[in-house]
Amino acid sequence: MLLILSENADIADSGPYLVEHVLKNRCDTSPECSILLTTLLTACCRLFLKRPAEYQHILGSVFELCMNSSDANVHDKAAVYYTLLSTDIQLARSVILPVTGPSDTDQL
Repeated sequence: MLLILSENADIADSGPYLVEHVLKNRCDTSPECSILLTTLLTACCRLFLKRPAEYQHILGSVFELCMNSSDANVHDKAAVYYTLLSTDIQLARSVILPVTGPSDTDQL
């Protein structure tokens, strides 16, 4: 759901509320939440790049959770995304946002 939301940020007006609900009710820094945290991190970074004013505060909370995670992979991914976003926003866009356009199968 989070990744679908991040790909359709322009039509999902209730997106920030859904993400906040997941953040407050489903996430913690335990190893069991690692997959959810990495998904939430990726989705929030994508949403922030598309709608910065609405997701800046939420992304800060997600970074805090991820940086305090006991899972090194979650921590490291958050550190990379944070560095990208804070140093080169255009590079961050090219790395974090999925490329959209016609696929090879559309030309058949």
